[in-house]
Amino acid sequence: MSEMRLWDDNPTGVDLLGFASIVDTVVTTLEIPYLDPVTIGVAAPWGGGKSTVLRLLHKELDGRDGYRVIRLDPWEFDDQFDVRGSVIGEVLQDLLSAYGAQDGLPEKVNELLERVSWSRVAVSMSRGSLVAQSEDLVKALTPRSKSDPRSLAGFREEFARLLKGLTQLKRLVVLVDDLDRCLPDAVMATLEAIKLFLSVEKVAFVLAADQDMVRESIAASLDATGRGERFAHRYLEKIVQVPLSLPRIGADEAATFITLLLSAHQCSPEHYTRLVEHAQQRRAAGQSPVLADLQNLPWQPDGASLALASRLATGLSADRSGSPRSIKRFLNAFALRTRIAESQGISIDPSVIVKLMLLEDSPGKDFETLVKLQDAQRSELLEHWRAWGKGERDDRPDQVSEASRYWAASEPDLTTAPIGPYLSLAASLVSLTAAASLTQEQVTWVSHLAGQAEPHRRSAQQEVTARPVTEQQAVVEALLERGRREQESEPLVESLLYIAKATEHLRRRIADGLWDMRGNLAPGSVMDIADSDSEELHDLAARLADATDIAPMVREAAKLEREGR
Repeated sequence: MSEMRLWDDNPTGVDLLGFASIVDTVVTTLEIPYLDPVTIGVAAPWGGGKSTVLRLLHKELDGRDGYRVIRLDPWEFDDQFDVRGSVIGEVLQDLLSAYGAQDGLPEKVNELLERVSWSRVAVSMSRGSLVAQSEDLVKALTPRSKSDPRSLAGFREEFARLLKGLTQLKRLVVLVDDLDRCLPDAVMATLEAIKLFLSVEKVAFVLAADQDMVRESIAASLDATGRGERFAHRYLEKIVQVPLSLPRIGADEAATFITLLLSAHQCSPEHYTRLVEHAQQRRAAGQSPVLADLQNLPWQPDGASLALASRLATGLSADRSGSPRSIKRFLNAFALRTRIAESQGISIDPSVIVKLMLLEDSPGKDFETLVKLQDAQRSELLEHWRAWGKGERDDRPDQVSEASRYWAASEPDLTTAPIGPYLSLAASLVSLTAAASLTQEQVTWVSHLAGQAEPHRRSAQQEVTARPVTEQQAVVEALLERGRREQESEPLVESLLYIAKATEHLRRRIADGLWDMRGNLAPGSVMDIADSDSEELHDLAARLADATDIAPMVREAAKLEREGR
Protein backbone atom coordinates (compact mmCIF):
# COMPACT_ATOMS: atom_id res chain seq x y z
CA MET A 1 0.00 0.00 0.00
CA SER A 2 1.34 3.43 -0.92
CA GLU A 3 2.44 5.87 1.78
CA MET A 4 -0.20 8.48 2.63
CA ARG A 5 0.87 12.14 2.66
CA LEU A 6 -1.16 14.93 4.25
CA TRP A 7 -0.66 18.68 4.51
CA ASP A 8 -1.14 20.67 7.71
CA ASP A 9 -3.30 23.79 7.91
CA ASN A 10 -0.69 25.97 9.61
CA PRO A 11 0.77 29.18 8.21
CA THR A 12 4.20 28.64 6.69
CA GLY A 13 7.45 30.54 6.83
CA VAL A 14 8.25 29.50 3.23
CA ASP A 15 6.86 31.68 0.45
CA LEU A 16 5.17 29.30 -2.01
CA LEU A 17 2.72 31.86 -3.40
CA GLY A 18 4.74 34.94 -4.25
CA PHE A 19 3.81 36.93 -1.15
CA ALA A 20 7.30 38.49 -1.10
CA SER A 21 6.00 41.58 -2.89
CA ILE A 22 3.38 42.13 -0.18
CA VAL A 23 5.96 41.64 2.58
CA ASP A 24 8.36 44.05 0.85
CA THR A 25 5.57 46.64 0.55
CA VAL A 26 4.77 46.39 4.26
CA VAL A 27 8.45 46.67 5.23
CA THR A 28 8.90 49.72 2.98
CA THR A 29 5.84 51.33 4.54
CA LEU A 30 7.22 50.74 8.03
CA GLU A 31 10.40 52.59 7.04
CA ILE A 32 8.58 55.78 5.97
CA PRO A 33 9.38 58.28 8.77
CA TYR A 34 6.28 60.44 8.41
CA LEU A 35 3.94 57.43 8.76
CA ASP A 36 4.38 57.20 12.50
CA PRO A 37 2.29 55.76 14.05
CA VAL A 38 0.70 53.67 11.30
CA THR A 39 -1.77 50.81 10.99
CA ILE A 40 -1.56 48.58 7.92
CA GLY A 41 -4.41 46.27 6.96
CA VAL A 42 -3.67 43.01 5.11
CA ALA A 43 -6.99 41.82 3.71
CA ALA A 44 -7.99 38.49 2.17
CA PRO A 45 -10.91 36.04 2.48
CA TRP A 46 -10.79 32.98 4.73
CA GLY A 47 -7.80 30.78 3.94
CA GLY A 48 -6.28 33.38 1.63
CA GLY A 49 -2.80 33.37 3.20
CA LYS A 50 -3.02 36.25 5.70
CA SER A 51 -1.37 34.33 8.55
CA THR A 52 1.40 33.18 6.23
CA VAL A 53 2.09 36.81 5.25
CA LEU A 54 2.35 37.75 8.93
CA ARG A 55 4.76 34.90 9.55
CA LEU A 56 6.90 35.90 6.55
CA LEU A 57 6.84 39.50 7.75
CA HIS A 58 7.87 38.45 11.25
CA LYS A 59 10.73 36.44 9.74
CA GLU A 60 11.83 39.43 7.66
CA LEU A 61 11.77 41.93 10.55
CA ASP A 62 13.05 39.70 13.33
CA GLY A 63 16.57 40.66 14.26
CA ARG A 64 16.55 43.96 12.36
CA ASP A 65 18.34 46.64 14.28
CA GLY A 66 15.89 48.71 16.30
CA TYR A 67 12.82 46.56 15.50
CA ARG A 68 10.72 44.68 18.02
CA VAL A 69 7.95 42.43 16.68
CA ILE A 70 4.99 41.22 18.75
CA ARG A 71 2.33 38.81 17.49
CA LEU A 72 -1.16 39.03 18.99
CA ASP A 73 -4.12 36.75 18.40
CA PRO A 74 -7.14 38.22 20.27
CA TRP A 75 -9.20 35.16 19.30
CA GLU A 76 -7.01 33.04 21.60
CA PHE A 77 -7.12 35.31 24.65
CA ASP A 78 -8.25 33.56 27.82
CA ASP A 79 -9.93 36.74 29.07
CA GLN A 80 -12.65 37.55 26.55
CA PHE A 81 -14.36 39.92 29.02
CA ASP A 82 -11.61 42.52 28.71
CA VAL A 83 -9.94 42.03 25.33
CA ARG A 84 -8.85 45.66 25.29
CA GLY A 85 -6.95 45.20 28.55
CA SER A 86 -5.47 41.93 27.29
CA VAL A 87 -4.13 43.59 24.11
CA ILE A 88 -2.52 46.40 26.12
CA GLY A 89 -1.18 43.97 28.71
CA GLU A 90 0.41 41.69 26.07
CA VAL A 91 2.27 44.64 24.53
CA LEU A 92 3.53 45.88 27.91
CA GLN A 93 4.65 42.43 29.05
CA ASP A 94 6.59 41.93 25.83
CA LEU A 95 8.37 45.28 26.27
CA LEU A 96 9.21 44.29 29.83
CA SER A 97 10.71 40.97 28.70
CA ALA A 98 12.73 42.64 25.91
CA TYR A 99 13.98 45.78 27.66
CA GLY A 100 13.53 44.98 31.35
CA ALA A 101 17.22 45.50 32.08
CA GLN A 102 16.99 49.22 31.30
CA ASP A 103 17.02 51.39 34.41
CA GLY A 104 13.56 52.48 35.48
CA LEU A 105 11.70 50.56 32.77
CA PRO A 106 10.19 47.85 35.01
CA GLU A 107 8.71 50.51 37.29
CA LYS A 108 7.22 52.44 34.34
CA VAL A 109 5.75 49.30 32.79
CA ASN A 110 4.31 48.18 36.11
CA GLU A 111 2.68 51.58 36.58
CA LEU A 112 0.97 51.21 33.21
CA LEU A 113 0.00 47.63 34.01
CA GLU A 114 -1.58 48.91 37.22
CA ARG A 115 -3.77 51.25 35.18
CA VAL A 116 -4.85 48.27 33.05
CA SER A 117 -5.50 46.20 36.18
CA TRP A 118 -7.82 48.81 37.65
CA SER A 119 -9.62 49.01 34.33
CA ARG A 120 -10.09 45.23 34.43
CA VAL A 121 -11.53 45.47 37.94
CA ALA A 122 -14.04 48.05 36.75
CA VAL A 123 -15.01 45.94 33.72
CA SER A 124 -15.39 42.79 35.79
CA MET A 125 -17.49 44.52 38.44
CA SER A 126 -19.74 46.17 35.89
CA ARG A 127 -20.37 42.73 34.34
CA GLY A 128 -21.05 41.15 37.72
CA SER A 129 -17.97 38.91 37.37
CA LEU A 130 -16.50 40.13 40.67
CA VAL A 131 -18.19 40.44 44.03
CA ALA A 132 -16.96 43.42 46.05
CA GLN A 133 -17.94 45.50 49.02
CA SER A 134 -19.88 48.58 48.00
CA GLU A 135 -17.02 50.94 48.98
CA ASP A 136 -14.55 49.05 46.74
CA LEU A 137 -17.07 49.03 43.92
CA VAL A 138 -17.51 52.78 44.16
CA LYS A 139 -13.74 53.29 44.10
CA ALA A 140 -13.27 51.04 41.09
CA LEU A 141 -15.98 52.74 39.06
CA THR A 142 -15.28 56.34 40.07
CA PRO A 143 -13.92 58.43 37.14
CA ARG A 144 -10.32 59.51 37.71
CA SER A 145 -8.03 62.21 36.41
CA LYS A 146 -5.25 61.50 33.93
CA SER A 147 -2.65 61.76 36.66
CA ASP A 148 -4.28 59.07 38.80
CA PRO A 149 -2.18 55.89 38.47
CA ARG A 150 -5.39 53.85 38.46
CA SER A 151 -6.83 55.62 35.40
CA LEU A 152 -6.55 54.66 31.72
CA ALA A 153 -7.28 58.28 30.81
CA GLY A 154 -3.60 59.22 30.88
CA PHE A 155 -2.33 55.88 29.60
CA ARG A 156 -1.52 56.96 26.05
CA GLU A 157 0.68 59.88 27.11
CA GLU A 158 2.59 57.73 29.60
CA PHE A 159 2.98 54.93 27.04
CA ALA A 160 4.38 57.42 24.51
CA ARG A 161 6.90 58.67 27.08
CA LEU A 162 7.97 55.12 27.86
CA LEU A 163 8.67 54.34 24.18
CA LYS A 164 10.46 57.65 23.66
CA GLY A 165 12.80 56.68 26.47
CA LEU A 166 13.67 53.42 24.68
CA THR A 167 16.28 55.03 22.42
CA GLN A 168 17.37 51.67 21.03
CA LEU A 169 13.83 51.01 19.74
CA LYS A 170 13.04 52.37 16.27
CA ARG A 171 9.81 50.50 15.57
CA LEU A 172 7.50 48.39 17.70
CA VAL A 173 5.59 46.29 15.16
CA VAL A 174 2.46 44.58 16.46
CA LEU A 175 1.08 41.84 14.21
CA VAL A 176 -2.62 41.17 14.89
CA ASP A 177 -3.95 37.92 13.43
CA ASP A 178 -7.37 36.25 13.28
CA LEU A 179 -9.29 39.42 14.12
CA ASP A 180 -12.06 38.26 11.79
CA ARG A 181 -12.57 35.17 13.97
CA CYS A 182 -13.43 37.24 17.04
CA LEU A 183 -16.91 38.07 18.25
CA PRO A 184 -18.04 41.65 17.48
CA ASP A 185 -17.31 43.05 20.96
CA ALA A 186 -13.80 41.58 20.92
CA VAL A 187 -13.16 43.14 17.49
CA MET A 188 -14.23 46.55 18.77
CA ALA A 189 -12.16 46.18 21.96
CA THR A 190 -9.04 45.33 19.93
CA LEU A 191 -9.52 48.29 17.61
CA GLU A 192 -10.12 50.57 20.60
CA ALA A 193 -6.88 49.39 22.22
CA ILE A 194 -5.02 50.17 19.00
CA LYS A 195 -6.54 53.56 18.27
CA LEU A 196 -7.10 55.03 21.72
CA PHE A 197 -4.21 53.68 23.79
CA LEU A 198 -1.35 52.21 21.78
CA SER A 199 -1.21 54.22 18.57
CA VAL A 200 1.74 56.49 19.44
CA GLU A 201 5.07 57.31 17.79
CA LYS A 202 7.33 54.34 17.08
CA VAL A 203 4.36 51.92 16.98
CA ALA A 204 3.04 50.17 13.86
CA PHE A 205 0.18 47.70 13.68
CA VAL A 206 -0.38 45.15 10.92
CA LEU A 207 -3.93 43.77 11.00
CA ALA A 208 -4.54 40.57 9.01
CA ALA A 209 -8.27 40.03 8.54
CA ASP A 210 -11.15 39.70 6.13
CA GLN A 211 -12.14 43.37 6.18
CA ASP A 212 -15.76 42.66 5.22
CA MET A 213 -16.11 40.46 8.29
CA VAL A 214 -14.45 43.07 10.51
CA ARG A 215 -16.85 45.74 9.20
CA GLU A 216 -19.77 43.41 9.92
CA SER A 217 -18.48 42.96 13.48
CA ILE A 218 -18.17 46.73 13.93
CA ALA A 219 -21.71 47.20 12.63
CA ALA A 220 -23.03 44.46 14.93
CA SER A 221 -21.26 45.97 17.94
CA LEU A 222 -22.70 49.41 17.19
CA ASP A 223 -26.22 48.22 16.39
CA ALA A 224 -27.43 49.20 19.83
CA THR A 225 -26.51 52.80 19.02
CA GLY A 226 -28.37 52.77 15.71
CA ARG A 227 -25.15 53.72 13.90
CA GLY A 228 -23.86 50.29 12.86
CA GLU A 229 -24.21 50.25 9.09
CA ARG A 230 -23.55 53.95 8.69
CA PHE A 231 -20.33 54.13 10.70
CA ALA A 232 -18.69 50.71 10.24
CA HIS A 233 -16.96 51.61 6.98
CA ARG A 234 -15.71 54.98 8.21
CA TYR A 235 -14.60 53.55 11.54
CA LEU A 236 -12.34 50.96 9.92
CA GLU A 237 -10.97 53.54 7.48
CA LYS A 238 -10.00 55.73 10.40
CA ILE A 239 -8.14 52.86 12.06
CA VAL A 240 -6.35 51.51 8.95
CA GLN A 241 -4.32 54.10 7.06
CA VAL A 242 -2.66 51.70 4.58
CA PRO A 243 -4.94 48.93 3.24
CA LEU A 244 -3.38 46.07 1.26
CA SER A 245 -5.27 43.19 -0.33
CA LEU A 246 -3.63 39.86 -1.03
CA PRO A 247 -3.90 38.98 -4.72
CA ARG A 248 -6.32 36.20 -5.58
CA ILE A 249 -4.52 33.10 -6.79
CA GLY A 250 -4.98 32.51 -10.52
CA ALA A 251 -4.96 29.08 -12.16
CA ASP A 252 -1.22 29.25 -12.99
CA GLU A 253 -0.24 30.24 -9.44
CA ALA A 254 -2.57 27.58 -8.01
CA ALA A 255 -0.90 24.94 -10.22
CA THR A 256 2.53 26.11 -9.03
CA PHE A 257 1.40 26.01 -5.40
CA ILE A 258 -0.03 22.49 -5.74
CA THR A 259 3.11 21.26 -7.49
CA LEU A 260 5.29 22.65 -4.70
CA LEU A 261 3.06 21.04 -2.07
CA LEU A 262 3.31 17.67 -3.82
CA SER A 263 7.07 18.06 -4.29
CA ALA A 264 7.64 18.56 -0.56
CA HIS A 265 6.76 14.88 -0.06
CA GLN A 266 8.69 13.59 -3.05
CA CYS A 267 12.25 14.89 -2.67
CA SER A 268 14.88 15.65 -0.03
CA PRO A 269 14.71 18.90 1.98
CA GLU A 270 17.82 20.19 0.16
CA HIS A 271 16.32 19.54 -3.28
CA TYR A 272 13.01 21.06 -2.18
CA THR A 273 14.75 24.23 -0.98
CA ARG A 274 16.45 24.57 -4.37
CA LEU A 275 13.13 24.12 -6.18
CA VAL A 276 11.36 26.76 -4.04
CA GLU A 277 14.25 29.19 -4.50
CA HIS A 278 14.12 28.66 -8.25
CA ALA A 279 10.38 29.44 -8.26
CA GLN A 280 10.93 32.56 -6.14
CA GLN A 281 13.70 33.83 -8.42
CA ARG A 282 11.62 33.39 -11.57
CA ARG A 283 8.64 35.03 -9.90
CA ALA A 284 10.76 38.01 -8.81
CA ALA A 285 12.07 38.35 -12.36
CA GLY A 286 8.54 38.28 -13.79
CA GLN A 287 9.19 35.02 -15.65
CA SER A 288 6.31 32.70 -16.46
CA PRO A 289 5.59 29.88 -16.01
CA VAL A 290 7.27 29.88 -12.63
CA LEU A 291 8.14 26.18 -12.74
CA ALA A 292 10.07 26.20 -16.00
CA ASP A 293 13.77 25.79 -16.91
CA LEU A 294 14.16 23.12 -14.27
CA GLN A 295 16.80 21.10 -16.10
CA ASN A 296 19.69 22.51 -14.06
CA LEU A 297 18.16 21.59 -10.74
CA PRO A 298 19.24 18.39 -8.96
CA TRP A 299 15.58 17.30 -8.79
CA GLN A 300 12.41 18.33 -10.60
CA PRO A 301 8.71 17.33 -10.38
CA ASP A 302 7.63 14.51 -12.66
CA GLY A 303 5.02 14.80 -15.39
CA ALA A 304 2.33 13.10 -13.28
CA SER A 305 2.64 15.71 -10.51
CA LEU A 306 2.57 18.60 -12.99
CA ALA A 307 -0.48 17.16 -14.74
CA LEU A 308 -2.31 16.55 -11.45
CA ALA A 309 -1.57 20.09 -10.28
CA SER A 310 -2.79 21.59 -13.54
CA ARG A 311 -5.94 19.46 -13.45
CA LEU A 312 -6.78 20.52 -9.91
CA ALA A 313 -6.01 24.19 -10.51
CA THR A 314 -8.38 24.40 -13.47
CA GLY A 315 -11.01 22.03 -12.11
CA LEU A 316 -11.57 23.41 -8.61
CA SER A 317 -14.22 26.07 -8.25
CA ALA A 318 -12.94 29.66 -8.24
CA ASP A 319 -13.43 30.15 -4.52
CA ARG A 320 -11.62 26.89 -3.71
CA SER A 321 -8.71 27.27 -6.16
CA GLY A 322 -8.12 30.84 -4.97
CA SER A 323 -7.67 29.78 -1.34
CA PRO A 324 -4.41 28.09 -0.25
CA ARG A 325 -6.21 26.51 2.71
CA SER A 326 -8.95 25.05 0.52
CA ILE A 327 -6.38 23.62 -1.87
CA LYS A 328 -4.62 21.86 1.02
CA ARG A 329 -7.91 20.52 2.32
CA PHE A 330 -8.84 19.14 -1.09
CA LEU A 331 -5.43 17.46 -1.40
CA ASN A 332 -5.92 15.91 2.04
CA ALA A 333 -9.37 14.66 1.07
CA PHE A 334 -7.88 13.20 -2.12
CA ALA A 335 -5.12 11.44 -0.14
CA LEU A 336 -7.64 10.00 2.31
CA ARG A 337 -9.99 8.87 -0.44
CA THR A 338 -7.16 7.21 -2.38
CA ARG A 339 -5.93 5.39 0.72
CA ILE A 340 -9.41 4.10 1.59
CA ALA A 341 -9.93 2.88 -1.98
CA GLU A 342 -6.61 1.01 -1.87
CA SER A 343 -7.45 -0.56 1.48
CA GLN A 344 -10.70 -1.91 0.04
CA GLY A 345 -8.98 -3.39 -3.00
CA ILE A 346 -10.39 -0.84 -5.45
CA SER A 347 -7.95 -0.38 -8.31
CA ILE A 348 -8.47 2.98 -9.96
CA ASP A 349 -6.18 5.58 -11.50
CA PRO A 350 -5.57 8.62 -9.24
CA SER A 351 -6.47 10.98 -12.08
CA VAL A 352 -9.91 9.32 -12.27
CA ILE A 353 -10.39 9.85 -8.52
CA VAL A 354 -9.43 13.51 -8.93
CA LYS A 355 -11.93 14.00 -11.75
CA LEU A 356 -14.74 12.35 -9.80
CA MET A 357 -13.89 14.31 -6.65
CA LEU A 358 -14.03 17.55 -8.65
CA LEU A 359 -17.53 16.59 -9.75
CA GLU A 360 -18.39 15.76 -6.15
CA ASP A 361 -17.01 19.15 -5.11
CA SER A 362 -19.17 21.06 -7.60
CA PRO A 363 -22.35 22.76 -6.32
CA GLY A 364 -24.83 20.85 -8.50
CA LYS A 365 -26.27 17.34 -8.22
CA ASP A 366 -24.34 15.81 -11.10
CA PHE A 367 -22.30 13.56 -8.83
CA GLU A 368 -25.44 12.22 -7.15
CA THR A 369 -26.92 11.54 -10.58
CA LEU A 370 -23.86 9.52 -11.56
CA VAL A 371 -23.89 7.52 -8.32
CA LYS A 372 -27.56 6.53 -8.56
CA LEU A 373 -27.35 5.01 -12.05
CA GLN A 374 -26.77 1.35 -12.88
CA ASP A 375 -23.58 0.49 -14.79
CA ALA A 376 -25.21 0.32 -18.23
CA GLN A 377 -27.12 3.58 -17.72
CA ARG A 378 -24.01 5.25 -16.33
CA SER A 379 -21.91 4.23 -19.31
CA GLU A 380 -24.53 5.58 -21.70
CA LEU A 381 -24.76 8.86 -19.83
CA LEU A 382 -20.96 9.28 -19.72
CA GLU A 383 -20.63 8.80 -23.47
CA HIS A 384 -23.39 11.33 -24.19
CA TRP A 385 -22.01 13.70 -21.53
CA ARG A 386 -18.46 13.63 -22.91
CA ALA A 387 -19.61 14.08 -26.53
CA TRP A 388 -21.69 17.09 -25.49
CA GLY A 389 -18.79 18.50 -23.46
CA LYS A 390 -16.45 18.25 -26.45
CA GLY A 391 -18.98 19.83 -28.79
CA GLU A 392 -19.58 16.63 -30.72
CA ARG A 393 -23.26 16.73 -29.75
CA ASP A 394 -25.48 19.77 -29.25
CA ASP A 395 -28.00 18.18 -26.90
CA ARG A 396 -27.08 18.24 -23.24
CA PRO A 397 -28.11 15.12 -21.28
CA ASP A 398 -31.28 15.87 -19.35
CA GLN A 399 -29.84 14.68 -16.04
CA VAL A 400 -26.80 16.98 -15.89
CA SER A 401 -26.17 20.68 -15.40
CA GLU A 402 -24.95 23.20 -17.95
CA ALA A 403 -22.03 24.02 -15.64
CA SER A 404 -20.62 20.49 -16.02
CA ARG A 405 -19.64 20.91 -19.69
CA TYR A 406 -15.95 21.67 -19.08
CA TRP A 407 -15.74 18.82 -16.57
CA ALA A 408 -17.21 16.35 -19.06
CA ALA A 409 -14.70 17.32 -21.77
CA SER A 410 -11.65 17.15 -19.51
CA GLU A 411 -9.29 14.24 -19.18
CA PRO A 412 -9.29 11.45 -18.25
CA ASP A 413 -12.06 9.79 -20.24
CA LEU A 414 -14.40 8.03 -17.79
CA THR A 415 -16.43 6.12 -20.37
CA THR A 416 -14.19 3.04 -20.13
CA ALA A 417 -12.89 3.51 -16.58
CA PRO A 418 -14.09 0.97 -13.94
CA ILE A 419 -15.61 3.57 -11.65
CA GLY A 420 -18.56 1.60 -10.25
CA PRO A 421 -16.84 0.25 -7.08
CA TYR A 422 -15.27 3.63 -6.38
CA LEU A 423 -18.61 5.47 -6.72
CA SER A 424 -20.19 3.08 -4.22
CA LEU A 425 -17.35 3.82 -1.81
CA ALA A 426 -17.57 7.58 -2.41
CA ALA A 427 -21.32 7.59 -1.80
CA SER A 428 -20.71 6.14 1.66
CA LEU A 429 -17.98 8.69 2.40
CA VAL A 430 -19.69 11.90 1.32
CA SER A 431 -19.49 13.24 4.85
CA LEU A 432 -15.70 12.82 4.76
CA THR A 433 -15.33 15.17 1.79
CA ALA A 434 -17.80 17.62 3.30
CA ALA A 435 -15.84 17.71 6.56
CA ALA A 436 -12.58 18.26 4.69
CA SER A 437 -14.00 21.41 3.10
CA LEU A 438 -15.04 22.93 6.43
CA THR A 439 -13.02 24.67 9.10
CA GLN A 440 -13.11 23.22 12.61
CA GLU A 441 -15.28 26.17 13.61
CA GLN A 442 -17.75 25.39 10.82
CA VAL A 443 -17.83 21.71 11.78
CA THR A 444 -18.75 22.77 15.32
CA TRP A 445 -21.50 25.04 13.99
CA VAL A 446 -23.00 22.20 11.94
CA SER A 447 -23.00 19.95 14.99
CA HIS A 448 -24.75 22.59 17.11
CA LEU A 449 -27.19 23.61 14.35
CA ALA A 450 -28.36 20.02 14.01
CA GLY A 451 -28.26 19.25 17.74
CA GLN A 452 -30.97 19.07 20.37
CA ALA A 453 -29.35 21.59 22.77
CA GLU A 454 -31.29 24.78 22.14
CA PRO A 455 -28.77 27.27 23.64
CA HIS A 456 -25.97 25.91 21.45
CA ARG A 457 -28.27 25.87 18.42
CA ARG A 458 -29.39 29.48 18.93
CA SER A 459 -25.82 30.67 19.43
CA ALA A 460 -24.62 28.87 16.28
CA GLN A 461 -27.51 30.31 14.25
CA GLN A 462 -26.53 33.84 15.23
CA GLU A 463 -22.84 33.25 14.55
CA VAL A 464 -23.39 31.67 11.13
CA THR A 465 -25.78 34.37 9.90
CA ALA A 466 -23.22 37.02 10.89
CA ARG A 467 -20.65 35.48 8.52
CA PRO A 468 -20.22 36.08 4.76
CA VAL A 469 -22.53 34.23 2.39
CA THR A 470 -19.71 31.93 1.22
CA GLU A 471 -19.26 30.58 4.75
CA GLN A 472 -23.01 30.28 5.24
CA GLN A 473 -23.23 28.33 1.99
CA ALA A 474 -20.61 25.82 3.15
CA VAL A 475 -22.53 25.27 6.39
CA VAL A 476 -25.86 24.96 4.56
CA GLU A 477 -24.46 22.30 2.21
CA ALA A 478 -23.12 20.31 5.16
CA LEU A 479 -26.48 20.58 6.95
CA LEU A 480 -28.39 19.44 3.88
CA GLU A 481 -26.08 16.47 3.40
CA ARG A 482 -26.58 15.54 7.05
CA GLY A 483 -30.33 15.99 6.71
CA ARG A 484 -30.47 13.47 3.87
CA ARG A 485 -28.93 10.86 6.16
CA GLU A 486 -30.60 11.50 9.51
CA GLN A 487 -34.13 10.70 10.62
CA GLU A 488 -34.23 13.24 13.49
CA SER A 489 -34.18 16.40 11.40
CA GLU A 490 -36.35 18.95 13.24
CA PRO A 491 -33.51 20.97 14.88
CA LEU A 492 -31.59 20.91 11.61
CA VAL A 493 -34.59 22.15 9.62
CA GLU A 494 -35.18 24.90 12.16
CA SER A 495 -31.59 26.09 11.64
CA LEU A 496 -31.93 26.00 7.87
CA LEU A 497 -35.08 28.10 8.05
CA TYR A 498 -33.30 30.58 10.35
CA ILE A 499 -30.49 30.94 7.81
CA ALA A 500 -32.99 31.26 4.94
CA LYS A 501 -34.75 34.09 6.71
CA ALA A 502 -31.46 35.96 7.21
CA THR A 503 -29.89 35.30 3.81
CA GLU A 504 -31.98 35.82 0.70
CA HIS A 505 -29.31 34.39 -1.63
CA LEU A 506 -29.53 30.95 0.00
CA ARG A 507 -33.32 30.56 0.08
CA ARG A 508 -33.62 28.76 -3.23
CA ARG A 509 -30.80 26.35 -2.36
CA ILE A 510 -32.30 25.64 1.06
CA ALA A 511 -35.75 25.04 -0.45
CA ASP A 512 -34.30 22.63 -3.03
CA GLY A 513 -32.26 20.87 -0.36
CA LEU A 514 -35.27 20.45 1.92
CA TRP A 515 -37.18 18.92 -0.99
CA ASP A 516 -34.35 16.41 -1.50
CA MET A 517 -34.55 15.40 2.18
CA ARG A 518 -38.37 15.37 2.23
CA GLY A 519 -38.39 11.71 3.29
CA ASN A 520 -36.87 12.74 6.64
CA LEU A 521 -39.11 15.73 7.34
CA ALA A 522 -41.40 15.77 10.36
CA PRO A 523 -44.95 17.27 10.37
CA GLY A 524 -43.82 20.09 12.66
CA SER A 525 -41.03 21.01 10.26
CA VAL A 526 -43.48 21.21 7.38
CA MET A 527 -45.63 23.62 9.38
CA ASP A 528 -42.56 25.77 10.05
CA ILE A 529 -41.71 25.73 6.33
CA ALA A 530 -45.23 26.85 5.44
CA ASP A 531 -45.12 29.64 8.06
CA SER A 532 -41.99 31.12 6.53
CA ASP A 533 -42.28 34.49 4.79
CA SER A 534 -40.14 33.25 1.88
CA GLU A 535 -41.74 32.64 -1.51
CA GLU A 536 -39.32 29.78 -2.20
CA LEU A 537 -40.37 27.98 0.99
CA HIS A 538 -44.06 28.62 0.37
CA ASP A 539 -43.62 26.89 -3.00
CA LEU A 540 -41.87 24.00 -1.24
CA ALA A 541 -44.79 23.58 1.18
CA ALA A 542 -47.19 23.39 -1.78
CA ARG A 543 -45.03 20.72 -3.44
CA LEU A 544 -44.99 18.71 -0.21
CA ALA A 545 -48.77 18.79 -0.07
CA ASP A 546 -48.88 17.01 -3.44
CA ALA A 547 -45.94 14.66 -2.87
CA THR A 548 -46.71 10.94 -2.92
CA ASP A 549 -43.33 9.69 -1.68
CA ILE A 550 -43.42 11.12 1.85
CA ALA A 551 -45.02 9.99 5.10
CA PRO A 552 -48.84 10.47 5.12
CA MET A 553 -48.73 12.61 8.27
CA VAL A 554 -46.16 14.93 6.70
CA ARG A 555 -48.23 15.31 3.54
CA GLU A 556 -51.36 15.90 5.63
CA ALA A 557 -49.61 18.65 7.60
CA ALA A 558 -48.64 20.34 4.35
CA LYS A 559 -52.21 20.10 3.06
CA LEU A 560 -53.63 21.59 6.26
CA GLU A 561 -51.22 24.51 6.04
CA ARG A 562 -52.14 25.09 2.39
CA GLU A 563 -55.85 25.01 3.12
CA GLY A 564 -55.42 27.37 6.07
CA ARG A 565 -53.91 30.10 3.93
